[in-house]
Amino acid sequence: MRHRVSRREFVKMGAVGAAAAPWFIHPAAMGAATVTAQEMVDRVRKAVGGEWKADAVDTFKAGDPSTPVTGIVTTSLATIDVMRRAVKAGANLIVTAGPTFYSRTDSRTPPAGRGRGAAPPPPDPVFAAKNDFINANHLVVWRFGDHWRLRAPDPFAQGLAEALGWAGFRTNDEPARLTVPAATLEALAARVKSRLDARGGVRVVGRPQTRVRTIGLLPGTKSIQEIVTLLPQVDVIIAGEIREWESSEYARDVANAGLGRGLILVGRSLSEEAGMKACADWLRPIVPEAPVRWLPAGDPYWRPTT
Repeated sequence: MRHRVSRREFVKMGAVGAAAAPWFIHPAAMGAATVTAQEMVDRVRKAVGGEWKADAVDTFKAGDPSTPVTGIVTTSLATIDVMRRAVKAGANLIVTAGPTFYSRTDSRTPPAGRGRGAAPPPPDPVFAAKNDFINANHLVVWRFGDHWRLRAPDPFAQGLAEALGWAGFRTNDEPARLTVPAATLEALAARVKSRLDARGGVRVVGRPQTRVRTIGLLPGTKSIQEIVTLLPQVDVIIAGEIREWESSEYARDVANAGLGRGLILVGRSLSEEAGMKACADWLRPIVPEAPVRWLPAGDPYWRPTT
């Protein structure tokens, strides 16, 4: 019978991992300068350029902003597994592109029911365990997706192109538009799966033997308007996630009409990983007091063998 890990055991595992595998010598032990999480954010806001949007999701999601930073991790999603690996590596600040608590609001408690007068939701063990782990390990989580995406060129598209091995195939030096050696849609999808180490999240709309050469990259969550605008201009779109009954059905009708187009979906988290790897490189000179590394959240999906 499989042993179920309790909240207490879960938090304890993370603490043990941190002690067993330190990432580096703490700066304070060597008399080095330190920086707080808030000071890092202030530097990022200055360096990223442009106006900081008041309604953006890029805010602290957990932890005390005045915490001195021992190490920084960038990732597409601050999953429990990423947090555990960050602690094991000696980092206490996680910079994430996506939400930590399963919704755009990123509330540390389960969402309330719909409608006026709805009863408050009961305690949720997953929310509780994640909060316990954050608190026990003095972690700080800051979301950095909206403003990072606004940089030019788009670091998520640029990172995805590099991850796929196509950085040298940009069309008019645009990272989101590529012209690659001709291949079938099936072969292209296989390359995407292999290069991104996708365990099962890749889905394809279109005829497998369709010859494709021009590619549009749309990492992240994309609307039907973006798909409708771009698909006529390229042979295939490689996107993160879409609303299935809109964009995938549009792409299927395009394919069934014999127009020779395709749509490859890899999932939001996987499509944004390379962009957050680029974010780690960008952050290093901005925060020289603390080591910065990228930790991929990985593909959340898998496929049965039969």
